[in-house]
Amino acid sequence: MLRIIICDDNTQDMEQIHTCVTKTLFDLEDIQLTEVRGGKELIAHLEQKPDGCDLLLLDIGMEPVDGMQAAAYIRDQKLDMDIIFITKSTDHVYKGYQYRAYAYILKDHVTEELPQALTRYVEEIRASEAYINVVTGGEKQRVPLSSVLYFESNGRKLILHQKNGEIEFYGKMSEIQEEMEQQGFVRIHQSYLVSRDEIRMIRRDSVIVGEVELPVSRRYAEQVKHLLD
Repeated sequence: MLRIIICDDNTQDMEQIHTCVTKTLFDLEDIQLTEVRGGKELIAHLEQKPDGCDLLLLDIGMEPVDGMQAAAYIRDQKLDMDIIFITKSTDHVYKGYQYRAYAYILKDHVTEELPQALTRYVEEIRASEAYINVVTGGEKQRVPLSSVLYFESNGRKLILHQKNGEIEFYGKMSEIQEEMEQQGFVRIHQSYLVSRDEIRMIRRDSVIVGEVELPVSRRYAEQVKHLLD
C-alpha cells in the first residue's frame, strides 16, 4: 500500500492532482489517498500521524504556512517520506531540491509530468526495496520489509508487527522463514521471526526488538547469542 498525501489549498488544483494520481496508479499500485488543504493543516496531520505517509504531493504557494515551511518541518523532524513539489512557479526549484525533493512539477504541466514522475517513483521502489506480499481483509498489500520489526505466529495466522502498527494474515512461519532469512530476519522462537537490524539488546533468554521484549527458545539460543558480534 502506497500512502499518498496531497496538500494544496486550491480545490480545483487538488481535484486535478487527485484524478491524475488515481488514473496513473490504478493498475500499478494499491494506494491510500489523503487530502490536506494547507501547510498548517499538513503539519497538524503529521503531528498526529508522523508515519502515515510515503509520498507527499506538495503545493508551495499556500498561506499562512507555505510548502517550503512544511517541507522544512518534515526534514527537521526526520519524517520518512518523499516529496514531489507541484506549484505554479519555478522560483523555488533550487530550494525545493535542498529539501530532497523527488521531483518539481509546474501546475501547467501536471497532467503530462506527474504521471511520469509517479510511474518512475513506483518502478524505483519496486527495484530497490525488498517487500512481502500479504493478503488481509480480502486485499493484497505490499509491505516493505524495512518497516517490519518481527513476525509472530498465532495459530493459523501470522502477525506482521511494524513500527506503526500490525497486519494479520493467514500463513505459517515455515512458509516465509527461508525467504525472510535471506532478507536479514532470524528465527528466535517457534513463534517469532525478527529483523536482525531491529534487535536493540540480547539478554540471556530474550531479545529487545523495538520497544518489545521477545523470548528466545533454547533451540535458537546459540545462534541468537552471536547476532550482535
